[in-house]
Formats: sequence, structure tokens, C-alpha cells
Amino acid sequence: MNELPLRDIHLPEAVSWWPLAIGWWLLPLLITVIAFTVYKVIQRNKHKQKVAYRKMALKELNIIRTQFSNEENSVELIRSISSLLRRVALSYLPRENIASLTGKLWIEQLNKLSTQNIFTNEVGTLLERAPYQANSEFNQKELLNICEQWINALPETAKPEPTSFTGVTQ
Repeated sequence: MNELPLRDIHLPEAVSWWPLAIGWWLLPLLITVIAFTVYKVIQRNKHKQKVAYRKMALKELNIIRTQFSNEENSVELIRSISSLLRRVALSYLPRENIASLTGKLWIEQLNKLSTQNIFTNEVGTLLERAPYQANSEFNQKELLNICEQWINALPETAKPEPTSFTGVTQ
């Protein structure tokens, strides 16, 4: 018989890690895109939450406006507005700074929060005294418009005050 010349089995060379496959080049790009997208979604949600105080307050003011447009009950209207203003202020500032304020200090804090002097002496006195009186006469539409103006003038974010505003004199 003829002997055939056979050669030994040769294994192929080991696969080199360089150059990298296309998937390894796309992975950092994909991670960067996903991280950027997550960052933008979180940032947008925070912005929506910032504006939510104002939107919710305006919705509730419109509910109060429609509720009292037919009733002509001034005392209940002023009480509802005072309650709304207090809750809005509490959502912007710490409870210790707002909850105990009454009278002129309360009106000053409302004006300070909106950075405008919206509640003048006349409207301020009305907000101070009318909720506690049995009968009070005032222009309901004007008061509702002033409250709406105040809500629109509020800042987008709640900024804690550096010092406590308690109204106690030393």
C-alpha cells in the first residue's frame, strides 16, 4: 500500500482582542445616551413638580371662585381664601415659619413670598379680620383677582429662608 503523507493538525491562531468588535464600540455610546436620557427625564419631572404648587393653587382658586359665584356668602369665601393662602405658603416655606403667623406679620410674609406688594393695606386688613367677623362686605371679584395675581407671582421653587421669621422682637 501506498502511504499517504499526512500532516499534523494545526490549530488556528487565538482570536485577538484587538481590534474590538463593533458592539464594544457601541456600548459606551449606548450607556452615554441612556444616562443622558435618564438625566433629562428626572430634570423634567423636577420642573413639573416645581410648577405644580402654582397650578394646583390656581385650580383650587377657580373651584372657590365657581363655588361662591352663586352663593354670595362673603364670610365663607374669605375663610376659604385664607385657608388656601395658608396652605400654599406652607407648601413653599417650612411650617415653623408660617403656621403661627397672624395679622400684619402674615400679610408681610405673603408679600415677601411673592416678592411683590400685592396685599396692600386694604386687602391685608380684610384678610386679617374678615375670616373672624360674622358679616363683612367687600368686592369678591377683586379679592379673587388679587389672590390669583399673588399665586402667579410665586416663585417656581420653594426657597427656604435663611433666618426664621417668627415676628418676636428682642
